Amino acid sequence: MSRINITLRSDLCAASGDGFSSVIDTDVSYDKYGFPVIGARRLKGCLRDAAKLIGTSEDTINEIFGTSGNDKPGSLKISDAHIKGYEELKQEAVSSGLNAEEVISLFTYTRAATAIENDTAKDNSLRFTRVVKHYSPLTKAETEFEAEVDIDERFAAEFSDICKALRNIGYKRNRGYGAVKCSFDFSKPKVLSSDINDLTGETVSITYLIKLRDNVMLPSSASDETADFISGTSVMGFFANEYLKSNPADEAFENIFLKNNIAFSNLYISDENMKEYFPAPVILGKIKGEDGVFNIVTYKNDNGKIIKPVKSGYSCFDSVIKKPLTETVYHHTRGEESNLYTQTSLCSGQYFRGTISGKSEYVKAIYDILTHSTLRFGRSKTAQYSSCELIKAEVSPISDSVKAIKAGEQFIVLLLSDVLIPDGMGGYDISVQGLGKALGNGIEQLECDKDEKVKRSALRYRIIAGYNSKWNIQKPQVRTIAAGSTLVFRAGSDMKLPSEFSIGAKNNEGFGRVMICRPEDFAERSVKPEKIVNKAANSGALCKHIDENKAIEEMRSRAVSFVASFGGEMNSSQIGRYTMMVKQATDLSEFQNIMVKNIQSEKSKKFIKSIIDKSEVSHYRGNYWREYLLLILTLIKYQNREEKSNEQN
Repeated sequence: MSRINITLRSDLCAASGDGFSSVIDTDVSYDKYGFPVIGARRLKGCLRDAAKLIGTSEDTINEIFGTSGNDKPGSLKISDAHIKGYEELKQEAVSSGLNAEEVISLFTYTRAATAIENDTAKDNSLRFTRVVKHYSPLTKAETEFEAEVDIDERFAAEFSDICKALRNIGYKRNRGYGAVKCSFDFSKPKVLSSDINDLTGETVSITYLIKLRDNVMLPSSASDETADFISGTSVMGFFANEYLKSNPADEAFENIFLKNNIAFSNLYISDENMKEYFPAPVILGKIKGEDGVFNIVTYKNDNGKIIKPVKSGYSCFDSVIKKPLTETVYHHTRGEESNLYTQTSLCSGQYFRGTISGKSEYVKAIYDILTHSTLRFGRSKTAQYSSCELIKAEVSPISDSVKAIKAGEQFIVLLLSDVLIPDGMGGYDISVQGLGKALGNGIEQLECDKDEKVKRSALRYRIIAGYNSKWNIQKPQVRTIAAGSTLVFRAGSDMKLPSEFSIGAKNNEGFGRVMICRPEDFAERSVKPEKIVNKAANSGALCKHIDENKAIEEMRSRAVSFVASFGGEMNSSQIGRYTMMVKQATDLSEFQNIMVKNIQSEKSKKFIKSIIDKSEVSHYRGNYWREYLLLILTLIKYQNREEKSNEQN
């Protein structure tokens, strides 16, 4: 992956627009773990300004950065810039249970400034700004950031010159903040080895796992909220766009993307082991005040408590509910009508799993794109969002799996995705009868929950819409039978049903996937997994520096408390002499020896010894004893000044 390397030459404030009441007026941008970031949108804007500065032609700038309102994006796709070594540091923060404020306090500090009027500070103009430190507390060298970049190789040299021209980023960059050195390293995307040529058979399936490298923002029914899965429509759109970069929209394109020869499934939340999760069925529920999830069909509810079906999330047969993590991000529009708005997005670092299946002759073209491209889904693909990494791709022939159901046995029809059933009149049928008819395989002849005292079947519904960027218009809204809907049947005779199959329309976009299973396939009650704490992670560099910061804060607080309760007096000349001795000594023992040799007055020796003993200076090791004692002496000096000032008044 190509990268932009950014080295700070001064303190930096890539402002977020937030503040902490009267404590911090302007805050830096940082992620949910507390690590400072330089937003991709801000970075892209600064790079565009740098391109104009060095005289890059307007056509080249537009080809690289894109133009507003154009449905064709520019070649440049850029992610947020993170601290160098971010992935390892983030893992340590998560494993050690560090909170965001502890982490951000390590990399930043607060600066105060006032407006000047007639050579004096203007009234009510004091402002506090949090800034990223010029020098990293971890390496003691200049702080470095890295941003991942995807750009066409033909623009690599030009973009390298643009990066070199970038000199300042962020808030108050004309006031000494945000001076940077920037460079660009181009490299081609990582390619997974292909084994698809070794397959035989007419139809094959690719099961693949991706990891979100950036936050991902996916269209949903609400404009300010992200969907919690990557739709098959988005997946197909990505592959179609990548295909057209090097191929014409010919008959082969139509066979792959327009004639249902390949089906792109939705991508649902998973884990690093590629575990399969699917939309939580309505037969799973919760009891108020109790932990865990219950299988409503098989659970013996002897106490009569009400079990309410889960409304969202994803499950597997162990009945554990897993929900994708989201966070709220802030953006603002520029221009005459500037406006601050919020948007939720899927958090980076999460895993999603999906399949691509169809005729082998067409799947090969898709597999080549999958293993040779940087995957991007959702909105704002060119800056800040959408970048994903392919972790694993397994190819296998499709085999027809059959589930044998005996007469009198219960079975479940579970919708793994939304279903669109054409009603023959230009619309879609969302009734139970319409769904049963579409299922076929003899299921249409059965009645769900027949002769059952408690009805377990239930349908969910969802409104789907969309936006056609080519024509710049909204797609019509359609009501569908939603994923997770469940029909419970009891077989009247022996049946052989396909384990998984598709019904309805738009199967190539992930719609209409159905699974047949038994109620007992789901655990009767889920068990909450134990939280694993990685104690070894607490010994990392990040934790050590945070612990040092905490120790320093505790030391300063202790020094203030000691001076407030000490009550002794010392003149300024004595404080000056003691301060010089402390600075000259290599350790506490040497300071005490110097004090014995150079201080003639027994009263003075006794006085400074009482400070050392009562303040417990020996408690601090290394150079902390020196900082602690110097702080005490300084506080005593200012306390004396304040007392004299009060006496004079």
